[in-house]
Order: sequence, then C-alpha cells, then structure tokens
Amino acid sequence: MKSLSIIISTANQRILDLNLKPAQSDVCYVVVHQVYDASYTNEALPDFISRDDVTYIRLDYPGLSKSRNVGLSSVKSKYAYIMDDDVDFDLAKISQLVGWMEKNQVDVATCQFVFEDGSLPRSYSEVAFKHSMLSAAKVSSIEICVNVEKLKEKSISFDERFGLGADFPSGEEYVFITDCIKAGLNVWFYPITTGVHPKITSGMDFYTSSRKALAKREMLLPTGFFF
Repeated sequence: MKSLSIIISTANQRILDLNLKPAQSDVCYVVVHQVYDASYTNEALPDFISRDDVTYIRLDYPGLSKSRNVGLSSVKSKYAYIMDDDVDFDLAKISQLVGWMEKNQVDVATCQFVFEDGSLPRSYSEVAFKHSMLSAAKVSSIEICVNVEKLKEKSISFDERFGLGADFPSGEEYVFITDCIKAGLNVWFYPITTGVHPKITSGMDFYTSSRKALAKREMLLPTGFFF
C-alpha cells in the first residue's frame, strides 16, 4: 500500500494545466475534478489520469471543501497532503514531513510554502511547535498533511459551509485545524517548505466582499474570540 497520497483539487479547464510528478513507488494521487462551467465541453483529459498511481474523480458541482472531503474519503494511504492545482510541490520535502509525523506520532502537520518570486506569504516560525487555537488562524490549506486514519477515527472533515464555492468563501482551513485540536489530535507545525505558489492567493483576501468578512466572523465565533 502507498504511504502517501497527494489530493489535488481542480476545476473545469484548469485540469488541462495540471502537471503531476513522475510516478514514485510510495506516492499516489487523488485528482478531484469539479466541472460546473458551461463553457467547459468535455475537452480531452490529460494523459496522466490513466496512470496506475492516479485516482481521477469527477464532480458536477462546485465547493472546494466538498472537493477536499471527496478526496480524503477516497484515500487508501495512511497519510494525505492537501494540494491545489497551481502549486509546484516538492515530493521529497513532503515525504520528509511525513517521516517526522510518523516518528513523533503527529496526526496533523502544517508547514510552509514560498511564492514564485522567492518571498514568503507571511513570517513563519523557525522551530517546530504544537498548534493552538490562535496559531491555527495562520494556516493555509496547501500547508496541511494529515494522518487519514486519525481523521476517520474522529469523524473529522472540512466544514462544507466554508471555502471557495460555499456560503462562506474562506476560513475552511482554520475550522478544520481547530476541529482537529478540539478532538484531541496532535497538531504541529514544522519549518519545511513543501511547495511554490503563484503570488496571488485566495487566502490573503479576507475582506473584499461582505461574505468574506462574514466568513471570518463565522469561523472565529465558536472559539470565543469575539467575547
């Protein structure tokens, strides 16, 4: 059985630009392809979907958290890394992260990424630390690696009210990480860079619409930060 799955969420025509790494013996992919754009007329799919290490799943509805959850439910490996379709990820670094998780019995690990110009999206800690409800607010979805068996044991998934294509178009990472913490899972940050992302990220856009601002209120309300 593979030890690591990379879960990649993509949508409509974006799958045509998706590039997977060459096959490796201990890594597999779950590609969740959401098709809901009328202008997408079943173009030929990339050749990689026929690879033995790739599970391709098509959904006919939007919702990034829904995509993540379908991907997680389809994983057959112990560990899974949450990925977007525009990230140039480093499998060696992700495997190193999984090794640390295995050695230290960490259930959920977060890490860091870098922009294409070499800049960082924010200031990261230089040392590993155990996440708190406060530090969870800084986590991006493409920084998350999970022990899938532990998530299933605790019945934890992404809250589908949050995330792109949902009622509240952001905040799904925070809700997910804090749900893990509240369930008693061992959640840690490790200072390792696992991918390169284009300069603009949806997670940096908190308040440009009333629904995004409302999402921040809804994701923080259960923590008591507003009281």
